[in-house]
Amino acid sequence: MEKFSACPFSHFAAYGLKLKERQIYRLQAPDIGQLFHAALSMMALNFKDQNRSWGSLTAEECLQEAESTVDKLAPKLQGEILLSSHRYGYITRKLKNIVGRASIILGEQSRRGSFEPIGLELDFGPGRTLPPLTFELPNGCVMEIVGRIDRVDVAEGDQGLLLRVIDYKSSQTDLRLHEVYYGLSLQMLTYLDVLLSSAEAWLGEPALPAGTLYFHVHNPLLQSSNGMSAEQAQSEMLKRFKLKGLLLADREVISKMDNELEKGYSDILPVAVKADGGFYSSAAVATLEQWQSLLGSVRTIIADIGTSITDGNVDIAPYRLGSETACTYCSYRSVCRFEGSQEDNGYQVLSKPGKNEIWQLFDELGRKDERE
Repeated sequence: MEKFSACPFSHFAAYGLKLKERQIYRLQAPDIGQLFHAALSMMALNFKDQNRSWGSLTAEECLQEAESTVDKLAPKLQGEILLSSHRYGYITRKLKNIVGRASIILGEQSRRGSFEPIGLELDFGPGRTLPPLTFELPNGCVMEIVGRIDRVDVAEGDQGLLLRVIDYKSSQTDLRLHEVYYGLSLQMLTYLDVLLSSAEAWLGEPALPAGTLYFHVHNPLLQSSNGMSAEQAQSEMLKRFKLKGLLLADREVISKMDNELEKGYSDILPVAVKADGGFYSSAAVATLEQWQSLLGSVRTIIADIGTSITDGNVDIAPYRLGSETACTYCSYRSVCRFEGSQEDNGYQVLSKPGKNEIWQLFDELGRKDERE
């Protein structure tokens, strides 16, 4: 759906014509991202089977688990490419360091809060753990949304169960509301919608949205002209791994993710609180009403995309948002021959609404979903 929103033709080329790039024997960014994701998911599943929490592990145990896990996964990546030369052996050691550093930070984040994983690699769809999201489209087609949720955390709040979704990313990623509005970033909110819709049947009671968060898997280099103590280095490292996304604007809920929030700002979450208990305008939070509007809007956007796909829209119409375009990393440029400078070609030119304006747009879409 996100690919279709970026350019209908790229979606048609990928899922209609099923075109694929020629496979080349080399290690690329997607391969590394898959390794990071698989390693952290495997570690979390192992800890769950062993009835251990990430927060109970020492830094040394995290590093040992990371090394062991990458060793298990390395032979499965791109035709055993990581085992093919001394150069790739060096790269493997670097990847172990990255996964090890990320696991240490995940342990610290776990110790600071009361959220615990309740679902890992959680499938939703027909015959799966959770049912699909189903849409009856205006043109008579029925669309089912199926997939797999990487990690679901749960905590008990005063108002009941709280659920949050966490996704591991090999690059810095954030939830940008204008991208949600244009259908370019739907994954995390769709996951959360699936969880909330199925919570009563799955967990025995309704749940509230605590948030959606991205965890950047990397191993940053700390620099300081005056040097830093071990405590300062730890604090700075946590900031470099600060989770990105959107959270429920509730002080109690945020405190369950970071029990050191009382100092006014969080080293691990994209929030800061005022002395009166409110949130600063820069905090990535939304009220419960805004969350309901946002999730309702996403359903409307999904239905609109599904209708366009099943109506046969295969237009060569990539988006452009400022200097960013859908063509930059598109694999099908040699097929569509799109040239934005030509008169008969044209981008879908998108604007970036302000914070208040984007919430007004979501309110309108949310009301449309309620009417339908």
